Amino acid sequence: IYNVVFKATVFDEIAAIKDFIVSVASKELALKYVDELEQEVYALSYLAPCVSDTDSSIVKQYHPNARKIITHNKKWTIIFHIDGDYVIIDKIIPSKMIIA
Repeated sequence: IYNVVFKATVFDEIAAIKDFIVSVASKELALKYVDELEQEVYALSYLAPCVSDTDSSIVKQYHPNARKIITHNKKWTIIFHIDGDYVIIDKIIPSKMIIA
């Protein structure tokens, strides 16, 4: 089992997702949505080794050994890498931004 660590910028990305949902729906829905997204991220503590490296240049710009998972109903791509006992979350971006 790996420890999941977020880069500081990822917290801003999650906050932006929450703020957007609040603006179009409700605070309660936003909190539930973000909680579910974070649970999927924390599942990488045991799933990360099962995810293959990617050849995507978009993903590789965040780390040379980057991996990605598409989550939350295919809306978000979580970019991460493994370093020792840690899964480091590098970025969360809309899945439509990933070409390959």
